[in-house]
Amino acid sequence: MHEDETRLQMLPALSRRNFLVGAGAAAALLAIGNAGASPAMATSAGTVLPLVAPLPAGQPVRAQFAPNEQVLAAYLTIVAPLANSVRDVAPNYGWMEDGWWRTPNQPYNTRIMEHVATLSWFYANDRPWNPYYRDPALLGRLDAALGHYLSLQHADGSYPEYSPTEHHLSPTGFGTVALAAVLRDLRAAGELYDRRVQIRDAIRKSSAWLVDTSRPHWNRPVQFANQVVAGLSGVVEAAHVLGEPAVSASVPNRLQIILKDGQAPAGFFHEPIAPDAGYNFDVMLPDLGALYTRLPDPSIIQLAERFAAWWGYVVVLEPGRNEGFILSGTSARNIVATFVPTPVDDVDRSALARTLLPHVPALRAFFASSEEKTQARTDWAASTAPVAPRQKQDSSPRLHMHVPQAPIGVSAAQRDAQAAALRYRQESTFTELRRGTLDQQYVFVRRPGYYTAALYGVRQNSLQRAGTNAFWHPVAGMLALTVNSTGPDDWTTINDTAGTASSRGPVTATHHAGETAAGAAISADGLTGYTGVFTTRYTTADGSVRTDVTHRADGIRRMLSTAGPSRERIPLIIGQDDVVAFANGTAAPYGQETITMTRGLTVTRGALRFVIDWGVDREAKYAPMDRAYLGNRTHRILTISFANSLTVDLKVVPAV
Repeated sequence: MHEDETRLQMLPALSRRNFLVGAGAAAALLAIGNAGASPAMATSAGTVLPLVAPLPAGQPVRAQFAPNEQVLAAYLTIVAPLANSVRDVAPNYGWMEDGWWRTPNQPYNTRIMEHVATLSWFYANDRPWNPYYRDPALLGRLDAALGHYLSLQHADGSYPEYSPTEHHLSPTGFGTVALAAVLRDLRAAGELYDRRVQIRDAIRKSSAWLVDTSRPHWNRPVQFANQVVAGLSGVVEAAHVLGEPAVSASVPNRLQIILKDGQAPAGFFHEPIAPDAGYNFDVMLPDLGALYTRLPDPSIIQLAERFAAWWGYVVVLEPGRNEGFILSGTSARNIVATFVPTPVDDVDRSALARTLLPHVPALRAFFASSEEKTQARTDWAASTAPVAPRQKQDSSPRLHMHVPQAPIGVSAAQRDAQAAALRYRQESTFTELRRGTLDQQYVFVRRPGYYTAALYGVRQNSLQRAGTNAFWHPVAGMLALTVNSTGPDDWTTINDTAGTASSRGPVTATHHAGETAAGAAISADGLTGYTGVFTTRYTTADGSVRTDVTHRADGIRRMLSTAGPSRERIPLIIGQDDVVAFANGTAAPYGQETITMTRGLTVTRGALRFVIDWGVDREAKYAPMDRAYLGNRTHRILTISFANSLTVDLKVVPAV
């Protein structure tokens, strides 16, 4: 325990009556605006709590920032709006009411209040570019915000998010991190002793709640792993700031629980019991990095290694590029279709995961290189453009908390070597079946002519997509990709009579040697390592759609069986330079819907041509969508109408 918190002489918390200014001065402050920043909204015009002055014109000055602290510039521009959003009248005195962070924008949502860590950082840290260092108006509003925040903590140590009576894991975990940072800052500044005592007690209580295995978030299997690990990160950070190792003594044991019951055999982290690209990579992984910084426990490396193996199958980089597509159909929560590592600090949500790169080489393929990072920071400092302020709902305090302490990463040579070692790039033939915690089979198939993937079994929720979900070529890149959105951008067979889409419900799969489902059965476990031709048959729960997918060396065949009128829908990834044409000679212009009777479609990309052939004339529709990827690719939906049965072949051939 720190000495200043054992003193008998208690210093009072800052009163709301301190530092009063007149209404005229408040109006003047409101009139001073930083270009591009949201207005400094306030409940009163500074007549109760003084307003925090906006930045003077011409600030921030980019050249004044250390490279690793450039991310703070965009937050500097919103310090005044953030601080002035703190209510200074009843009811809800101290609530940050202007909707800067998280929804619902209600006074009981403690996620909103995590920006106390932003205010405290700028108050406590002396920088040549920081005019808010020791600003009394900022301290007054921070004090009020802390009072409201701490008043929302339940007796058991937890916090609410979606209702006042809720005991929610997410605000308790992320909030413990934020409040530990505030305590660190206030101690450094020597301010608000009474509040520091309250924060100390609050994070002790929240830490105890977070590691208490009798709480629902430790039920097995552990769900929403990103929130649980964020909580453990908060516990470790609280123990560090408090100087009380006992607070985090149980964390190694809790990490063993995550290792056993919070991560699927396939390698993904539960969200809630299925993968999610966004939460797994952008939230869970950096929190593992934060944990490892404070607690270098070997189980953290095990968790990251298992995840890296999974990630190496579902992130499909485009040929010759260090960006590409995510097999989005596997994700149960976020709709994230592309993977674009960024060296730009303002959007580098996974920054702190770079802590793990020396220990988990397989992860190096998925981060911007140290050279790219350095260049981006050099370019930022040299730019003459005004710094763009953070925007409401895009102002997570995690970003400015993580980026300055994150290592810069590995060299381009190390990154490129690891990217080249990705299995679908390194090997021309493999089959890999990975199992979910639920009854799910994630099947990845690489053959000389393509890489494809599929999900069979139950679904976590309505966003996950079953069946075939991608077709990629090692030279031509991605041709077809399912996205887990509510739109028509999923690879599916729709039985119009039954109203069933094969991708949007559970499917039962069996695997067979050879060209048809009449071949010898291959057990699910026996599919891994199988290198010959095989056919997977998967059937919807109502039996109205049956799909046989044959995996050959040069392409796949989908044999569809339904009862009555049906449609096969293929979500194509089309570049602006691709040449698309129907087999009957009808052109398929890039931005135009085209309908024709034909037996196939071709997509010519450079020296290669994707051929989609269904053998007999059927009505086919080629329709654009408004979603763009990687700068010059968009979804185009190919829909083939048929009745009862259809066979579709996909392969890649030379263009001439």
